[in-house]
Amino acid sequence: MFYNYGIILMIAIFSLLSAVEIDFIKTKKYFFWKWSFYFCINLWILSFAKYYLGYRKENLIESFWNAKFITLLHYSVPLIIIAVALPILLKLLLRENDIKLICYFDSSFFLAFSFTFFFVRKLNNKTFCIAFVLAVMIVMSAVFLKKIKSDCLIDLSKDSIKQKARQILPILLYYLITVVIFTPNELYLNNAKDFPLPYWYFFGKLLLSGVIVVLMLMAGMILYLNKEHLNIYLIFMFAFLTAGYIQGLFFNGSMGVLDGTGNNVYSNTSIIINFIVWFVLIGIFVFLAWKKHAFFEKLMRTVSIWIILIQIVTLGTLFITAEEISSKDEMILMTDGMLDVGEKDNIVIFVLDKFDGIYVDEILEEDKNFFQPLNDFVFYKNAASTFNPTYDSIPFLLTGSAFDEDSHIDYVQYAYDNTNLLTDIRDAGYDIGVYTDKRYVAEQMKDIISNYEEGIQRTCSMIDLFSLMKQCSMYKMAPLAVKYYYIYDTSDIALLTVNDKIVNIEDDLPFYHRLVREGVSVSKEDKKSTFRFIHMHGGHPPYTMTEDFQHIEYDARRDEHWGSGVSQRKGAMKIVYEYIAQLKKLGKYEDALIVITSDHGITEKLYNSDGNMIDTSYPILFVKEPYDSHENMVTSSAPVCHQDLIATIRKNIGVIATDKGLAEIGANEKRVRYMYVSTPDVLEKYEIDGEIDKINHWSLLYKKQKELETTH
Repeated sequence: MFYNYGIILMIAIFSLLSAVEIDFIKTKKYFFWKWSFYFCINLWILSFAKYYLGYRKENLIESFWNAKFITLLHYSVPLIIIAVALPILLKLLLRENDIKLICYFDSSFFLAFSFTFFFVRKLNNKTFCIAFVLAVMIVMSAVFLKKIKSDCLIDLSKDSIKQKARQILPILLYYLITVVIFTPNELYLNNAKDFPLPYWYFFGKLLLSGVIVVLMLMAGMILYLNKEHLNIYLIFMFAFLTAGYIQGLFFNGSMGVLDGTGNNVYSNTSIIINFIVWFVLIGIFVFLAWKKHAFFEKLMRTVSIWIILIQIVTLGTLFITAEEISSKDEMILMTDGMLDVGEKDNIVIFVLDKFDGIYVDEILEEDKNFFQPLNDFVFYKNAASTFNPTYDSIPFLLTGSAFDEDSHIDYVQYAYDNTNLLTDIRDAGYDIGVYTDKRYVAEQMKDIISNYEEGIQRTCSMIDLFSLMKQCSMYKMAPLAVKYYYIYDTSDIALLTVNDKIVNIEDDLPFYHRLVREGVSVSKEDKKSTFRFIHMHGGHPPYTMTEDFQHIEYDARRDEHWGSGVSQRKGAMKIVYEYIAQLKKLGKYEDALIVITSDHGITEKLYNSDGNMIDTSYPILFVKEPYDSHENMVTSSAPVCHQDLIATIRKNIGVIATDKGLAEIGANEKRVRYMYVSTPDVLEKYEIDGEIDKINHWSLLYKKQKELETTH
C-alpha cells in the first residue's frame, strides 16, 4: 500500500525539481503554477503508460497495486530525466513566453479535466489521459490563434479573487442544490421506507460532501482558470444544469423500475427528439453568451437563484409530508453465527436468488463436470417455486404458510403468524439463523431467530454516498441518449450500508471472504443442532463478481449489467462448494440436510398480450438428505415444488407431516403444480401440468388486481 501512494509522492517531488528553474528568483511568483504544470505532465506520462498496459479503468494508485521499492526505482529514472530536460527544453523553445503557456495549460487542463470527469464519472487513467489530450489541443489551438497573452496569467489579488467568487458562487450553489441536494433528497423523501439510512444522517453526510466538493471547485477555478476559460466553464455548467433540470421535469416519461432487470424504455424517435431539444437549448445559451454576454451573466444568476429557491420550497414540502424519516433504529438480521454448526443433524439451506433451472444447462455447456462436488445430491430438474419474485418467496420458504388467494392482507404479514416452519424447527430444539434481508422476515420472529437484533443504525462512507447520489441525479438529468450510462439500481443503494456485521444479499463476495478467512466451525455455545438459511445474490443481476471471486466495479459491470451472468452463477455455486468442503473436514456433512435452491426463476414476463405463454420460470433444487451417498449426482424428473421441500424439512426434524417429502414423489407421478407471481398491485396464478421446462405445459389461470390493506 505504501509504495503505490509513493508513486504520487515521487511525482510531486520530481515536479518540484522541474519547477525550480535557473531563473527561479525571477519566476518564483509563478512557482505554484509551474509545479502544477510539471505534476500534470509527469502524472500523464505514468497514466498513459499504465493505460497502454491495460489499466484503463483504474487510477494511477490502483494501477500500482503490487508496487515495490524496485518499482519506484525503475520509474524514477525517466522521471528524473524529464524533470531536468523539460524546463530546459521549454526555455529554449518559448523563451519569455514559457510562464504564459504554463498558466494557459493549467487553466486548459482544469477546464478539460472537470468536464471529462463530469461525464466519465470516475477518476481513472482513461479520464486523465483524455483530459490531458484535450488540454494539449486547447493550448495548440490558442498558440495557432495567437491567444496566449499576458491576460493568461492568473491574478490572485484580493479584488480579483472577490470578483471571481461573486461570479462563481451562484453557479456552484446551483450545482450543489440541483445535483447534490435536490434529486437525492427527493429520491429519499419519496422512498423513505426503502432507504436504510436515517434521514438526518443521510442529509448531513451528503451536504458536507457537497460543500467540500463545491469549495474545492471554487478554489480550483480561482487558482487555475483565466478569464476566458472561467466564462466558458460557467456558461457550459449553467447550460448543462438547466437543460438537465428541464429534462427531469418534462422529458423523462416513465423511467422504469430500477431493480436490476432494467430495459430501455425509450424509443429511437424519443431519443432523437430529446437530443434535438438539448442541442437547441444549449445552442441558445451559447449564442446569448457570445452575443449578449453582460445580459447572459445576469440571466445565469437570476435563473440559478430562481431554480434554487423552487427546489428548496419543493424539498420543504416533501419533507413535511414524508414518512419514516426519523432515526431508523432497526431490527436487523446480523451475520452472527452464520458459519456456526451444531454437534449433529444440522440443516443448511442455500437460496441463490433468481437462479433459474435453465442456467444449469448453460453451465454444463461450458463445463460438463461443474456439478461434480454435488455427487451425493439429488438434482430435481422438474421443480417449481410457489412464488415469484423474492418478496413472497422467501417468507414461504421460511414458513410454508398456505397462501390465501382472496386475502386482502399482505402475505408477509400473515405468513409468520401462528405455527409455521420456523416455530416447528425451534420446538425441535434447533438454533435458528436466518441470513436474508430483514424485509422478508417479520419482527415477531425476533425471539426465534438467534441473529435478529434490535436498535441497529446503519452507516456508510461519505465518498460512496456522494458518488452514488450524484449518479442518481445524473440519471434523472441526463438526455435519453446517454441515460443508460448513469443507470443504477436498488442494490446499489442497499450496498451503501453493507458491512461484515449486517447480512448482505446484494453481493456474495463478503460471504466468500469471510468463509475462507474464518471457516465453518462447531458452535462454542453447545448447540445440539442448527438451522441455517443463507440467502445469496446468486444469479440475480447486477453481476458483481466473477467465478474467480473477482469484484466487478460498477463502471466495468455496466457493460454486462443486464447481460450473461454465467460467471457470477458459477461463482455463487463455488461458494456453496467451499462451505460443503469445510463441513466435510469438520465431520458434520454426513448427517446434515443440505439444500441448494433459488427463491424463483426468471422474473421477465411469461406471457404475451393474448395471454399465451412465451417463457417458463423455475428454480434450481439440489438436495442431500442425511446419510445419502452416491458416486455421482442423481437427477430426478419428479414433479416437485417448494411445498414438498417444506415437508422434507419437517420430516427431518421429526414433525409428522401429511404432505409427501421430495424423495417420496415418483418420477412418473401425475401432479399439477401452481406458481404465483405476486407484485405490489397484481397477482398472477400459473398452472404447471407436466414438465416444468416445456412452455406448452404451462398456462396462465388468471391475472387480477390486488386490494391489500398494506401493500409492499
